[in-house]
Amino acid sequence: MDKFEIVASQFLELASEQRLKILDNLSSKPYRLSVLAKKMELTPQEIHRNMDRLSKSGFVKKGTDEHFRITSIGRLVLSQMPLVLFISKNQKYFSTHDLDSLPKKFSRRLGVLETCTHVRGVTNVIDTWKKILNNASEFVCDVTSEYPAGLDDVLVGRVKKGVKYRHIFSSDFEEYSDRDGHLQKIGYYDLIQNGKILRKEVNNTGFILIVSEKEAAIVFPNNDEPDLRHMFYGKSSSFQDWCLDFFEHYWKKAKTISRNHPKTS
Repeated sequence: MDKFEIVASQFLELASEQRLKILDNLSSKPYRLSVLAKKMELTPQEIHRNMDRLSKSGFVKKGTDEHFRITSIGRLVLSQMPLVLFISKNQKYFSTHDLDSLPKKFSRRLGVLETCTHVRGVTNVIDTWKKILNNASEFVCDVTSEYPAGLDDVLVGRVKKGVKYRHIFSSDFEEYSDRDGHLQKIGYYDLIQNGKILRKEVNNTGFILIVSEKEAAIVFPNNDEPDLRHMFYGKSSSFQDWCLDFFEHYWKKAKTISRNHPKTS
């Protein structure tokens, strides 16, 4: 069998709502067949047929105590459910948003976004971005190609209160009118000179990412540009780990910015 036949055969065994629910139930504890059938409201024929297929595939096994248990293989297969669910739930969104530039080691872990909230609308996206900054008490890391007006004051305020900030901006970074002057006024460049703000530059990634010790968010690209009409926001440790790994990946590749003063000076 080639790789496609192998994968197709596994998908075939899992192409059943009942079998997936059986695996999900067994992932929490073992069950006798009759008890599980009653819980799932399945007939004896249905539970026997599905359990037989799962057993032959190696996803479950029957113990000497007459209880069925999920196997390690079954758990591994079930662990991939969030990825499939996330893609399925957001199929329309990803039909217009390109993830080709996302490194494979991150696209393979996209299932961690399954529990994220899909924030819609530019105003809501910026408000969520601001909330992440406001709530940070230890650190903020971001990868951006723009910084909307109104966020700089919040960020600088948090840094002045001890929040560590590492910032990666793209080479085509877009700034609102007179942002440089405003940054000087609120003490942004003083914080750079004092080592409170660390900055690096990369080529355009197409993504916007914000992560703190409490929460995180990511904006995916549409036509190679971040689409601020949509954001995926979450607080789960797995999503935060994914975002931090994403940030560190680009931090290692980015070049340090030597300028620590306004462009006009």
